[in-house]
Amino acid sequence: MNNQKTFTVTQAARMLGMGRNNLLKLMRKNGFLYSHDPMRNSPTKWALEQKLLHQKTGEFFKGPVKVQHITALVTPKGMAWIRDIVETQTTPKAS
Repeated sequence: MNNQKTFTVTQAARMLGMGRNNLLKLMRKNGFLYSHDPMRNSPTKWALEQKLLHQKTGEFFKGPVKVQHITALVTPKGMAWIRDIVETQTTPKAS
C-alpha cells in the first residue's frame, strides 16, 4: 500500500456527517462491502481492485480459538465516491 491516508469507517462517517451504521448500510447497498455472513462488512473484490477500500487483517483469541477478522479502511478515492453517492441521494429533486 502507498503512504496515502486511509480512514476507518467511523472516521469516514464523521467526515461525512453521518452515523457509522448508516455508512455501513450505504456501503453494503452500493457494493463496497459484502452483506452476508461470514464476510459481512468486509471489502468486496471490486472495491479493493478499484482502490476504494483497503483491508487490514488481524486476529484475536476467543478462549482457546484464534479468530481472524478483516477491517475495512476507506481510501481518499473511496471517500470521494462515497461523498458523491451521499450527495446524489440527499439532493432534492427539481419538480
